[in-house]
Amino acid sequence: MKGSKLYLMLAVLYSLYFLVYIHRTVTGILKPELTQIAGASGFDVALLSSALASAYFYAYSAMQLPAGVLADALGVRRYVAISAGVMTAGALLFAMANPYPMLAGRLLIGAGAAAVYVSIQRIIGVYAPRDKGGLLTGLALAVGNLGALFATLPARMLLDSLGFPAFFAALTVASGVLSFVPLRTIGDEGLSSRGFLEGLKQTISQLKVVAASYHSIAVALAYTGTYSAVLAFQSYWAYEYMQRGFGLSKGEAAQALLLLALAFLATVPIVGYVSDSVLKKRKPILIASCFLHSAAWLAAVLLPSTGSVLLLQLYMLMLGGIAATHIVISPMAREAYPSEFSGTTFAFVNMVGFLTVAVYQSLGAILNDPQPVLIVFSAASLISGILSIGAKETL
Repeated sequence: MKGSKLYLMLAVLYSLYFLVYIHRTVTGILKPELTQIAGASGFDVALLSSALASAYFYAYSAMQLPAGVLADALGVRRYVAISAGVMTAGALLFAMANPYPMLAGRLLIGAGAAAVYVSIQRIIGVYAPRDKGGLLTGLALAVGNLGALFATLPARMLLDSLGFPAFFAALTVASGVLSFVPLRTIGDEGLSSRGFLEGLKQTISQLKVVAASYHSIAVALAYTGTYSAVLAFQSYWAYEYMQRGFGLSKGEAAQALLLLALAFLATVPIVGYVSDSVLKKRKPILIASCFLHSAAWLAAVLLPSTGSVLLLQLYMLMLGGIAATHIVISPMAREAYPSEFSGTTFAFVNMVGFLTVAVYQSLGAILNDPQPVLIVFSAASLISGILSIGAKETL
């Protein structure tokens, strides 16, 4: 495939991924609005916040295996267009500012969003040179993290200016417009060129191989202590952590999260390039990532005892940089298998990672203090680092 066609397909998918990240992390700054909605509806605010934050991730993780199979069997062009439409319907429901439609909306957003990153990995795995996989994945995560960056202080300012319904109505329009673009710009038809049922049969057969592989299990578990923990922190626990430990206001907490997003954005393409072209390896970065995350979460446990907002800001920059090292998980998940099954092989790992995010967020229904959760993050990173030593080198 010509480079221009590859980059056009990726540009469309990256644009959708920007919106995916906004929806994924924006709940981290919605505490004031959710408090008001919960009070007006007679809901417990902690339960509502936890349910809305985790609903996305439960739906997203539940759809990962179907997403991988459908991306490979049906093709990215059709599957992403359908899924973007589902995400649009979910955003519209969430804009209603009523707990029950909001919960249904978050489930639909998560189910629709599940297609996007899996499809990015399929396009990279099938059409891009192997030694560009880390860099292109890094660029995808950088663009996605622009969405996470937008979902901090800029989104907070827009929410204060426009109000909750108008803000999410704008997101509805954006995803609605983008749902039509893949049909005209993405040429991938998947294995359906051999017949949809035959393609489906082949992808399910490959999924069984992946699910029984120590390599895929180890890489999936590495996700749980690294980026799963970062996402749960970013989209739920960070606000409580900064308010309790440092007395930050909603605006100050959003600014601190902005630093995390900026550091991740600046670092993740560099890590991808280093893996592809300097080290020409994935596994050493994976192992280092797990142990660095473990140390970072322990540091987060100790940091409130200092009471220093400056140290908190420096920590958020450091955490963003460390989070970027998880980038090798995506290529390692698919490079160990035939490229035509890139969606399916990656989806297994992604399912474990995002199910873990949902579980981490659900802890908010029974725990108010983020400190025990940070200890869980650190332990998960340490254990997964030990297990990742047995993973394959895939580059």
